[in-house]
Amino acid sequence: MLPGLGIGLLSAVLQSTSYCFSRNFVLKHPGNAWKLSVYSQLWMTGFSLLALAVISPWQQVTFTPKILLLAGLFGIFGNLAYFSFFRALQLVEASRLSSLLGLKIIMLTVVNALWFRHIPDGWQGVAILLSALAAVGMNFSGGKIPYQGGIFLGITLGCFAITDILAAEMVAAMPGNSLLLRSVASTGLSFGVLGIVSSLAFFRIKFERDCMRDAFGYGICWFTAMIGLLASFNLLGVLLANIVQAGRGFFSVLLGALLLKCGFAGLEPPVSRKIWLRRGIMALLMILSMVLYMKGLAS
Repeated sequence: MLPGLGIGLLSAVLQSTSYCFSRNFVLKHPGNAWKLSVYSQLWMTGFSLLALAVISPWQQVTFTPKILLLAGLFGIFGNLAYFSFFRALQLVEASRLSSLLGLKIIMLTVVNALWFRHIPDGWQGVAILLSALAAVGMNFSGGKIPYQGGIFLGITLGCFAITDILAAEMVAAMPGNSLLLRSVASTGLSFGVLGIVSSLAFFRIKFERDCMRDAFGYGICWFTAMIGLLASFNLLGVLLANIVQAGRGFFSVLLGALLLKCGFAGLEPPVSRKIWLRRGIMALLMILSMVLYMKGLAS
């Protein structure tokens, strides 16, 4: 359990870092959020091919009908999720959006119930509600979310919930005894497919070197975070792993404050001491939700 928690928290920190890079991209290229989706996927395709080549002596990647189907669906829902996320990022600050992604646990609970016929009960249900409450509470730091931002957020949450289950299923279907190698192989295959789908955009757009350069930070942080996320899915289960991932909201606001102090005022707005107190309380609720979910597993 402890290794899974550690890997999950590390993945959350990397995701928080990637959000700052993505916010920087959309500020540099306003109105072109979809370009971040395309160019970051190109980077991740390169990382995928490199990762698959490195692990090939020890890990076999089998292309069974099930794995190909999972990878294909991942490519479709993944691209829709990333495009919607980047569009939302144009309308919502990175730390607020990162916190609101914690609401994915509600969407994931619904998808998980439909997919596996598993409905959480007792302490698990309380933990899921607390995790969602903490995600929303962490966001009470500014004005209303724009209408369009809310729509894109909803699409993002639904598609990410589906890709989480697809990714966990792919790791389980991948042969091998090493969870790390199976997670790397599944991440490489999944994001390789994402990159292939995204690259079709170059039939209609011209390659831009500055966009490719500015997408690197997001690409490397997100790809590395996804390896940890897939590993935590299989160590903790998809729902508990996502409760742990909700901690990225708190990591994002801490990182946002650090960037503000370092002079990067465009990435995050300054907030009051009262808001920081509220965020601290929400962080404690996130920790409590993890404890309660684990208590539910033990009972």
